[in-house]
Amino acid sequence: MRIIAILLFLFFTGPNNFGQNVFDPDLKPYLDKAEPVFPFGVASGDPQQNGVVIWTKILDQNADNQPVSWEVATDTTLQNVVQLGTEDIKEKIAFTVKIFVENLSPGTTYFYRFKYKNTYSPIGRTKTAPDGNPNKLRFAVVSCADFQGGEFNAYGHIAQRTDIDVIVHLGDYIYESGAGQWGTKRNRPVASRVHIPASTCTSLRDYRTRYAQYRLDAQLRECHRLHPFITIWDDHEISNNVNAGEKGPQWDKREAAARQAYFEWLPIKDNPEHSIIRSFSFGNLAEMWMLDSRLEGRSPQAKGLHDPNLGSMERHMLGGKQTDWLLNGMANSKARWKIMGNQVIFSPMHDSKVFDRRPALRMDRWDGYPAEQQHIFDFFYQNNIQNIIVVTGDVHTAWAFELTARPLDKGFYDPKTGKGVIGAEFVTPSVTSFNLDELLGTLPRLVAAIGKRRFKKNKYNPHLRYVDLIRHGYFTLTLTPEKAQADWYFIKRKDRVDLKIGKKKRRAINYNGNHISKK
Repeated sequence: MRIIAILLFLFFTGPNNFGQNVFDPDLKPYLDKAEPVFPFGVASGDPQQNGVVIWTKILDQNADNQPVSWEVATDTTLQNVVQLGTEDIKEKIAFTVKIFVENLSPGTTYFYRFKYKNTYSPIGRTKTAPDGNPNKLRFAVVSCADFQGGEFNAYGHIAQRTDIDVIVHLGDYIYESGAGQWGTKRNRPVASRVHIPASTCTSLRDYRTRYAQYRLDAQLRECHRLHPFITIWDDHEISNNVNAGEKGPQWDKREAAARQAYFEWLPIKDNPEHSIIRSFSFGNLAEMWMLDSRLEGRSPQAKGLHDPNLGSMERHMLGGKQTDWLLNGMANSKARWKIMGNQVIFSPMHDSKVFDRRPALRMDRWDGYPAEQQHIFDFFYQNNIQNIIVVTGDVHTAWAFELTARPLDKGFYDPKTGKGVIGAEFVTPSVTSFNLDELLGTLPRLVAAIGKRRFKKNKYNPHLRYVDLIRHGYFTLTLTPEKAQADWYFIKRKDRVDLKIGKKKRRAINYNGNHISKK
């Protein structure tokens, strides 16, 4: 036993870099193969018109209170440095380094790097938000990237692009589940993509390990290096189907750990509350509100359509404070396009002919909180707020809805004339997480095709203008003064690294328009 104790002591305190002891030991073989000082690369995010967050992590057991320097330049070789500084590394935040670089110019591409002792990080590329009247803005929109579900080819494809202003990640950046505990038998992981730690994440070390494992993925790492991110969490960064009603000392500790790890590892601007609620301005072209529909104010999910409390005004998705912030911001915005960055489907949707035996799927989206959903819609109509674009993740599948409060009310919404339409909702497929064909198993594509036809029937969802239930990938949202356009890029496969696109689809809505079209 004494020998074992000595070996453990040497492992965690000896000269090897892994001695920081912030990760599960099972991650060590992967770190041993990685770059020794900056194995997680660099990242940037939360672009403002005059600044942006830059991020890295140092892997050195003696890094606590040691300085790391950083520099930002306008050229790829970092000769024209415009900002630089130093920051002390802190063990209490897992030796991560996050700087909000200020006094930058709007709408400008910058290059940056870090230096620790005599070692430089990779050079990152980022971009600030534009001001004034930009002619075009393009987001890449992603969500639901289960490491065990396959290779992150969607990230790899985005990393190659030079026409992206910012990546919007709508949640499920990691999955908290243990090895092989999420998904279906058809979606079991290959040996090289099994979660570490093997158990479900509950402690700070668990969550840190899981983020580290994801960030060792070369495609995600390159995506972070080349594009700024705007991120929000959904449920799997914390716990499946989590809500704000979770209580108790053990839960409070777990939630605090999940929040802390998220803010350590993501290039999101720090705040004392570890809140993801914030807004972004892109000149007069667009304004975006990023929401927290999980931890801020969400009531526990209802039990189904027959739950007597389903329609209660006391049940919330966002909660009063966040809802008021959102609605007041949208009412006062001068931007042409008003974007809601949102985790779960906002549009009313009739799915009983597809998911009649799965009420939990319906109760976890906005339809499970109809009073607050209707309150928000009513505010939009009463204040004549139009040109709203809702971008959504969570459901692992691709959708486009004409945004209307009561799609089955023929006196309120007319799919032919566009009466009652105030914008559009575009939903991104998953990067890797299982979708309908992988969920169903038996004759999956046939069953998915039947489900698609049922969803698209006018008597069920007349406002639904596009749906794909079986592909993975992402979409881009391209905004101009005249149009908001969604382009879906579906990867060809995810069982191996392959950046080929198997299919593309497009839907768009004109400014002040009330129809989604294919052009």
